[in-house]
Amino acid sequence: MPMEVCAQRAKQCRGTGLSAHDLLPARLLHELNRRFASSRVEYIAHVLSPDELCVISDLSDALIVARIKRMSNQRLERFDTLIPIDNRQQRHYQSLQLQWLRDEEYLLGTRLGRSPTQKELFIDFMNNHNGLRFRAFFTLKFPDKMKPKAPASNRC
Repeated sequence: MPMEVCAQRAKQCRGTGLSAHDLLPARLLHELNRRFASSRVEYIAHVLSPDELCVISDLSDALIVARIKRMSNQRLERFDTLIPIDNRQQRHYQSLQLQWLRDEEYLLGTRLGRSPTQKELFIDFMNNHNGLRFRAFFTLKFPDKMKPKAPASNRC
């Protein structure tokens, strides 16, 4: 479903008193129900906005994204000690991270009702700890592709 359609439907439903479940376009709800048990669909619909769901390219990741959205900063910081296991995974990480940043730009733009400035993007990135959130996402999606950072050596 095109992001514009999701954004329009979400905008129409905001402030109507409908439940999170009711805000989701029928096709999106159907796709979530195909992938998850009803209790998980309800959790995802409660945590993620329709705009957020519309930018998830693989809806199988919706539960991971919802869990990350609810994580405390302290919990997110635990993921900061992890890095991709090799150069191939580093390229994969960077590729997905670029898409993540584009999605964040789109989401900020939908909240603002216009294209965000570079300053607004930076402020949003820092305020929402998007770097840590992406690292948590990549680690939870691909746990076998991450490893702990090597301890810094104390050279004299």
